[in-house]
Amino acid sequence: MKRLLLQVDGTPGQPPRGVAGLGIVVRDLAGVVLAWSCERAPATTNNEAEYLAVIAGLNFVMQRYPGAHVRCLTDSRVVVEQLAGRNAVRAAVLQPLYIRARTLAHQYGRVTFIAIPRELNRLADALAWEALDGRGWLARVGSDLRQSSSVQ
Repeated sequence: MKRLLLQVDGTPGQPPRGVAGLGIVVRDLAGVVLAWSCERAPATTNNEAEYLAVIAGLNFVMQRYPGAHVRCLTDSRVVVEQLAGRNAVRAAVLQPLYIRARTLAHQYGRVTFIAIPRELNRLADALAWEALDGRGWLARVGSDLRQSSSVQ
């Protein structure tokens, strides 16, 4: 069974908010990038954007890598704690997003959610910003990645 790392990040951007950038990176367990995507979605808060990134990422791997075991990595501890059932989802705007993410994870069947430090999620973050404004975020992160040997 194939095992994958799915890194996601979402950002509502700078005010005025309303459209979020979503970054999705799929890696093998050695850290090699297999696929990536950047998308836009309506959102006004960080947590909305993070949930939408999880949902988009799960949809992405379901379509491209059916049946794989997935470790979904995000720098949003709030989302991970809520999806793991350790924290309640109190914000009304997040409840439908939580239900969609949990439903997708349950349908897929092989998903583990893990919170990672922000500095280990730079590529997904750059893709999220690139989706918003295309100001060369990827080029800047790319030069950082060449200087570092760790998984970004």
